[in-house]
Amino acid sequence: MGNNNLLCKVAAANDNNYLTGDSQDLRIVLLGVCGAGKSSVGNAILGQDVFEESRTRESEIQRGRVEDRNISIIDTPGFFNTHLTDEELQEQMMKSLSLAHPGPHVFLLVINLETFKEDERNVVEQIQEYFGEEAFKYTLVLITGREQMSNREWMVLKHNGKFHDLVSYFRGQYHEINSKNETNQSHIKKLLQKIDEFIRQHDGQHYNNNTDSVSVTESRKEKKQQEENKSKGIYGKRHNLNTVTTLWPQRKRTNALQNDGEVSLKKKVPTETTSNL
Repeated sequence: MGNNNLLCKVAAANDNNYLTGDSQDLRIVLLGVCGAGKSSVGNAILGQDVFEESRTRESEIQRGRVEDRNISIIDTPGFFNTHLTDEELQEQMMKSLSLAHPGPHVFLLVINLETFKEDERNVVEQIQEYFGEEAFKYTLVLITGREQMSNREWMVLKHNGKFHDLVSYFRGQYHEINSKNETNQSHIKKLLQKIDEFIRQHDGQHYNNNTDSVSVTESRKEKKQQEENKSKGIYGKRHNLNTVTTLWPQRKRTNALQNDGEVSLKKKVPTETTSNL
């Protein structure tokens, strides 16, 4: 009987030990447009105000111990950052990977429904450019601001072509965060459980930037060439969203978005503008 109990404990430990080999840290990289609330999400997970909730200009790492595990969270500058040049933003995205060495277990793409715009789907192109297509399967969409919408408004937006395409491009994997109510430990636990489940789908493997280094390099070279051609009045075969949209028909769209409930943030995610959806 004692041996059976011991075996059960070992099996349970192995089931939870998806971070094998390099480190026991859970490594999370936060992505999103400016004002999406990435820093607030990081603070909520770690349970303390360690990230400055303003326009982030540099990738930064903060660590903490939550739910009996070590967590490293890397905050990044927002996509389409007007305070950084393309080269500076690229440098900071590469820095985020260095901080998350040997690789993040998950990219959390923060989408704020209060400020969501249809052109926000362009983040797909940004992720592909900086991290390669391999990063798509390691990306979990984190939705905030749901409580500001009626159920009808949410259903309309959820089935909106642009929004649906954005989420389904990441295999329909998303999780809701309630940014209005006060948070508690159980809410953070629920989010971490979702992340655990997400990582186990990849057999505990983390993103490896070497895996897609060739395609990332080619993507950057292609973009640079397109910009040079455009300045000369010559357009490449693919530019802007075409780089991404030509790939969409080749992927199997997710018909139903997978939602595992909502959790609450300690603070309301700061927004610069509010739009009524």
